[in-house]
Amino acid sequence: MSSEYFKARKPFDFRPHPYELGNILGLKKWYADNHFLLKIYGLDVLKYEDYYLFHLHYYLSKRTGTEKEFLKHVWYIAENRIAYFRAQDPFSTKHALYLSNIEKLEAFLECISKRDQWDIRPNDLLLKEKNATIAGLKSEIEALQRKLSDLEEFEVSIKAMIQDGYLPTFMDLIHQLKNLPLPNGRKLLKADYDSPYYKLVAKYFTYEGKDIPINSARNYFVQKDSKDAKKGVKIPEDKKLFVIVPRKEK
Repeated sequence: MSSEYFKARKPFDFRPHPYELGNILGLKKWYADNHFLLKIYGLDVLKYEDYYLFHLHYYLSKRTGTEKEFLKHVWYIAENRIAYFRAQDPFSTKHALYLSNIEKLEAFLECISKRDQWDIRPNDLLLKEKNATIAGLKSEIEALQRKLSDLEEFEVSIKAMIQDGYLPTFMDLIHQLKNLPLPNGRKLLKADYDSPYYKLVAKYFTYEGKDIPINSARNYFVQKDSKDAKKGVKIPEDKKLFVIVPRKEK
């Protein structure tokens, strides 16, 4: 019975919830569907989902069915009403009203369509939606393939090897490079963050016959502080074997 699906207004309730169905006398048993659809015509599209959920929660609270059954019923009565309006005389004085109601019902169905986990909607809508999804995925795959192709240009078959025991030495040189000043006082290299440096090391260099984990490389660029003394790796003085200095003009 349709009245089981929707929350009705109590008779002579002068402060009903705006989504409750019926009038001052309540709701007639066989008119619940009509009142449910009638309410849609006067609602703002932004309230459609709240309206649907209001009656869904009422239906579920009675523990007589599931959302699948509720959605199926709502979709059926809305779709049937759209079909009714479309079948009316296009020269009727109510033609503009019929078109407006069709537009609102279609907007309502579009709003609740995202809740259809059971393929309740007509096959043509499901097929259209799935075709759109497939087209979107194909486009995404093509974009990812182009990105992968671009990234492959930066791949190397054999990484440069840092001699065993001298990773700190190499890291010291990286630190020097990132701080080298030009004659005009500006730095040779500029980056807002240290990630380009430690990611470069992790991607293109090996140490002790293994790849360098990105977190291991990053630790050489983390400054220790009193709150977290475990962070950061300090380069020992005896590993600072080189000093990069400006070339002297002859």
